[in-house]
Amino acid sequence: MHAPRRRPDKDSPSDAAKVANQLQHDSKLPLLLAADVERGVASRLRDVPSFPWPMAWGAIADPITNSHFGAITAREARAVGIHWALAPGVDLNSNPANPVITTVRSRRSRTSGSLVTAYIRGAQENGLLVTAKHFPGHGDSFIDSHRGISSIDGDIEHLNKFEFPPFQKAIQAGVDAIMLAHARVPAIDPDPNRIATISAKVVTEVLQKQLDSRESCSPMLWK
Repeated sequence: MHAPRRRPDKDSPSDAAKVANQLQHDSKLPLLLAADVERGVASRLRDVPSFPWPMAWGAIADPITNSHFGAITAREARAVGIHWALAPGVDLNSNPANPVITTVRSRRSRTSGSLVTAYIRGAQENGLLVTAKHFPGHGDSFIDSHRGISSIDGDIEHLNKFEFPPFQKAIQAGVDAIMLAHARVPAIDPDPNRIATISAKVVTEVLQKQLDSRESCSPMLWK
């Protein structure tokens, strides 16, 4: 099991708020500030409540608790000037040897879609934009995508059954953005030089045209 990478010393909430206020003051246009707050603002700041990683929320499997977590994250983020959460992570833990989406940063529970929906509701009701990540699902990979080119090697049947559903639920719940995985997805785009972030087949054909339906989605999301 790989532990999450250690972070450098974190700023205090007051320091973060001062920086955000100064940036807004100096900008000619209003700024939209985003931050990776997977564990609440404790992911980036000190002296604030530290919440569990996604694995724990999946183990609890309680939508009400997840909604409260989203609400608290939103209130604390907005208090220091953050408008947009680069969270929640909705990857399913289908490969325990994964070095970047580790066993703690992913979810085992197949009910994760309802938990993500609850988090989105709690966060948005308290004024925070949210991002579901890392499409099309970074749980089944072997390489840290911060250090090399990762590959999501499941076939279409696997992607449809395991990786896509949490993103489909997030989209139906009105998520504000989807973050892509910096990884190859051969089952969708066989070009070895195209990772998901620059693949029209992944972004346009699958994510936009097939999954991004606010009314209904076919069980078979790629043919």
